[in-house]
Amino acid sequence: MCLTLDTDPDGLNTRTPDRQSLQWEGLERIQRLPEALAECPTLENMPITWFVRGDGQLESILGSAAYLLETYDAFWTAVTRSGHEVAWHPHLYRQARPEDPAVIITDVGEACDELERLWSKLKAHLRSTSFRNGEGWHLPETYATVEKMGFRCDSTAIPGRRGVNGHPMNWEDAPNHPYFPGIEDLCLAGPERTMPELPMTTWAITAPFDTSPRIRYMNPAVHPHLFAEALVRWEDECAALTGDLCVWVMIFHPDEVLASRGPDALYSRSVKDLTANLVSITESVQRVGDDFGWITVSEAAECWRLHQRQSGL
Repeated sequence: MCLTLDTDPDGLNTRTPDRQSLQWEGLERIQRLPEALAECPTLENMPITWFVRGDGQLESILGSAAYLLETYDAFWTAVTRSGHEVAWHPHLYRQARPEDPAVIITDVGEACDELERLWSKLKAHLRSTSFRNGEGWHLPETYATVEKMGFRCDSTAIPGRRGVNGHPMNWEDAPNHPYFPGIEDLCLAGPERTMPELPMTTWAITAPFDTSPRIRYMNPAVHPHLFAEALVRWEDECAALTGDLCVWVMIFHPDEVLASRGPDALYSRSVKDLTANLVSITESVQRVGDDFGWITVSEAAECWRLHQRQSGL
């Protein structure tokens, strides 16, 4: 089981995303999370995979692609020493000035060139462990570009989800478990390659504004009663599994537990509720009779790869 956090700015991951926002109150507050988790016996040794923004928008507007890595360097050093993982999470936006709209770079050649350009600047600050592209999209060419950089795994896929209004995300047919993506179609499992995909685990959850359950990534920052309802269905799915190794990747964002933003229909904006949901899912795993451990995404990728080889898959 992996807990991941995308260090996006406040207000980006909403039903009406503000791509121009570069406010980081949520990130500053969430730096207290390791201490909060340590107070809970069930979660005290939990490592987190911190997917840290590092991209051209930060470079254009804040002066450095490594702005967050440099500004909070002491924190990243401390959590790494504690067994956490600090990974790369670029948002491929084009934005020259603060007043300009932030536009997703979806041209294949430009996106690949931008990834290579950014990595040349960021590899002095980051290890090539795990990668997650901003806004959950990949093209076969961008995936191959990241793979050539030597990253150990990718965690961008959101199985069952597809973007709207021209958004490049499309994971409708992707499996909801680790796999080696096909060279031409990332949603299809293919032969072994150097970089496996560890999708963000998706499940059905019903927000008050939904008319029926909707596929969303497994986010422990939602209201506990919504999380509990999803857990009931998830336990049934777990009980039906026949494999002896499963990988679950949870994700949330700093402002989703930022109390100053106030609760909404989906998020309670509470670290206490986040912790309660994490305890609940561990209890669910125990109820279905399985053993589990909290590990980083790159560690999970290595465990899965080893299991595949030992199983002859």
